[in-house]
Amino acid sequence: MRIAVIGSGSVGAGVARSWSGLGHSVVIGSRSPESERVVSLVSEIGNGVSASGLADSVAGADVIVLAVPWSAAEVSLAALGNLSGRVLLDATNPFVKGLSLGLGHDDSGGEQVARWAVGAHVVKALNIVDARLLDGRKLDDREISIPICGDDKDAKGVAGSLIAELGFDVIDAGKLEISRLLEPLCLLMIKMSMKKSLGNEIGFRVLRD
Repeated sequence: MRIAVIGSGSVGAGVARSWSGLGHSVVIGSRSPESERVVSLVSEIGNGVSASGLADSVAGADVIVLAVPWSAAEVSLAALGNLSGRVLLDATNPFVKGLSLGLGHDDSGGEQVARWAVGAHVVKALNIVDARLLDGRKLDDREISIPICGDDKDAKGVAGSLIAELGFDVIDAGKLEISRLLEPLCLLMIKMSMKKSLGNEIGFRVLRD
């Protein structure tokens, strides 16, 4: 599968490394693909990963992953062009002024992304997992649960399959509006990981029969 990862930070680099290692064709979309940092990242990951400008990166991509800071989300999506009918995994969280949610309760970042990316099949996914665990590493010998949500069943199927390949326990949490609950959950996870007595790496797990 051809995957365009928009963003070269810790989350973007993590999924690019993991999915390319599983044999997927991955291109990193960046505003500065020829910068020393991005060139170095592509070289370090290997596995045939490449980098290109934002608009070029999504050409022919089966899946687009939005993994940029919230402050760059709108302008990045605008630079990608028409995304109608495309599968878009939204791994962002609407953090503003440090660790504060700019949207919540009656709206969400996931829903805002859908409004910016008109016609795209948006799936909120991978927003609550520590970037250091994006290789699907188990904690306490258990798979980490990744809740996903979205309004298009087929898009959620594609997203769920890709995430399951990484070794995660995928949970279909419902419609895209469930992003209103998943994004605050990310903030809780970050706050907990900041308490060193709990350890630096924390995963969310749904226990069920």
